[in-house]
Amino acid sequence: MPEDRKLAHAVEKALAENEATKGLGHLHISAVSGVVFVDGEVDSEDTRDAAVVTAKAVDGVRLVRNRMQINPDARGGGWKEPHKHEG
Repeated sequence: MPEDRKLAHAVEKALAENEATKGLGHLHISAVSGVVFVDGEVDSEDTRDAAVVTAKAVDGVRLVRNRMQINPDARGGGWKEPHKHEG
């Protein structure tokens, strides 16, 4: 639905503009009827919590489903390249 895409985009923008979360452009954000799903890896609980608080503050967000994994070795603002396997 177009409204869901707009909401996901608004959350992405809020994360990009927030000082505590601006390096998290790699997270996958999706929305369904006001429920925002946040997937990906972050480097700490503090980073994860900042992302959830930022997402919840966006107008139209009813609930945030935090599906982020904490990985202290995550790089680039908390992300490891997706689908990259060591061989």
